[in-house]
Amino acid sequence: MRREVKLTDLVHHRLFPHPTPTDPPDFSTHLSKNLVGEVRIETQRFYGSLESIEARYPGLNYSHAPHRNRLARFPHHARLFKAFDDLHLTSHEISMICRWEGTLWARQRYERDEGVKVGDTTGDGIGPWVDRRERSPVKREKTKQIKVETNIEVEVATAAQTTPVAVHTPSSEDRQMAEASQAQEDGHEEAHDEDSDEGDIRQQSIGDELHRRLVAAAEARNAGIDVSMDPLFEQYLKEATEGGAASTDDLLTGFRAAHAMAAVHAASSASSSAAA
Repeated sequence: MRREVKLTDLVHHRLFPHPTPTDPPDFSTHLSKNLVGEVRIETQRFYGSLESIEARYPGLNYSHAPHRNRLARFPHHARLFKAFDDLHLTSHEISMICRWEGTLWARQRYERDEGVKVGDTTGDGIGPWVDRRERSPVKREKTKQIKVETNIEVEVATAAQTTPVAVHTPSSEDRQMAEASQAQEDGHEEAHDEDSDEGDIRQQSIGDELHRRLVAAAEARNAGIDVSMDPLFEQYLKEATEGGAASTDDLLTGFRAAHAMAAVHAASSASSSAAA
């Protein structure tokens, strides 16, 4: 006869395929040395004390995902669950193996003997899962409408790209009108350039004349002759100094501009008087 292999022996061989002198020789020794201790630590952490019936009989189900998550934080239980998965054990086979302190087997035995029902608070505080992907009919209708409008826009854009564009060939009259318009614009630009050049020449001539008068007056003062500087310049210098001018260059630049405007105004007044 072939000897039947125990499930605990299969699991132990899976846990320790090459046992060393420090490894437990069988599954019962591994249970008492490692697994029960981790169950007690988890019970103490989860319930805080052993005053309640649930704390004394936590009913840990090694096939129940929440209970496995609680125990998988410990190294020996993590290896045990991996061995269960590698051996493809069913829930019934796991329940036949896991029969020790703190397991579902111990709670069921207590409930049977005492005639009471022990509650499980592992999932308390966790609300039912709600599929947030479910949307109301109104939102689905809006989404459908947006998709339809988007498809229409794409079709319109595609039609616009594929529609042939008529090429206009200019006639001789169109060319003549374009040349006349270009010539008129060139004439305006030349007139504007001439006005700008004339203004620059006028400002430069006024500035040179002012510079010559100021230099002559400065040389006369150096020679000991008491002459006054340009009256307009002295008045402008006084006003600019009282106003807080930045530097001498700023004073000269500002005065030249003011003097030029005064000269232009005087010439305009003389022309008006001669015409009258």
